[in-house]
Amino acid sequence: MDVSLKNENCTAKLISKGAELKSLTVNGRELMWRADPAFWGKTSPLLFPMIGTLKDGKTLINGKEYRITKHGFARDLELTPETVSGTSVLFSLQQSEYTKEMFPFDFRFTVQYTLKSDGITVTYRVNNNSVSAMPFCIGAHPAFACDGEFTDYRLEFQKLENASVPNYNLETGLHEENNRREILKDNNVVHLSHEMFYADVCYFDKPRSRSVMLLGKDNKGVRVDFPDFTSLGVWQAKDAPFLCIEPWCGSADFDDCTGIFAEKRGIVILNADEEKAFTYSITAIG
Repeated sequence: MDVSLKNENCTAKLISKGAELKSLTVNGRELMWRADPAFWGKTSPLLFPMIGTLKDGKTLINGKEYRITKHGFARDLELTPETVSGTSVLFSLQQSEYTKEMFPFDFRFTVQYTLKSDGITVTYRVNNNSVSAMPFCIGAHPAFACDGEFTDYRLEFQKLENASVPNYNLETGLHEENNRREILKDNNVVHLSHEMFYADVCYFDKPRSRSVMLLGKDNKGVRVDFPDFTSLGVWQAKDAPFLCIEPWCGSADFDDCTGIFAEKRGIVILNADEEKAFTYSITAIG
């Protein structure tokens, strides 16, 4: 199912598969990547209850082995549009026999998109309807169009950062804790190049900032605010004309992980009958 939202300044288009945001225009300017499959056929998948990959492709939950698909199953499933208005939509997903083969919990997961005057606010909400605590990862994966020369673009973090990102091993699918490259030192600006992403994601696992801007040489671009998320992935397909800015709680496994899902870095653990919300926003700049 396709859903369209509109207010005085903005339009958004979404699909029910994965509750994916496919288009966002502000004052006629498209902010999102066009999902060209020659590079990457998605625009903004949601990541739940897993981010990235698992060590040896498996994990232990309550002592039992499970295999969860890369980035979790939510992005591949149909979510139900429960509440649709002209400027907002709420999608929902609950457990099924299929999800329990990977993730043995009863849950309700919703994602709400609400247009604002200069962009959109996205709220994920997770309810644990199980009788025991539920560990999970959660994250966003929006891709923003980068027109012209990619080297004309930069990231500006909200605060000064000291960031050494772990190498992502393309063969093992794991972050390497003791193999890092320095991206920022007492600075908040990253000048971008395609080569930065030839080794896949730049994972900022301990950012001080909860906001970052992607700006071109004309100082136009987007700002992503992520107050409820603890880390940030930044990624693009090889030499692609887009950049993903990804607020995360959790990540792919590290090479020193225990293999126990509840002990993953950045994992969220929700007690039985509890609920937790995670909000981020996309704002047009310039």
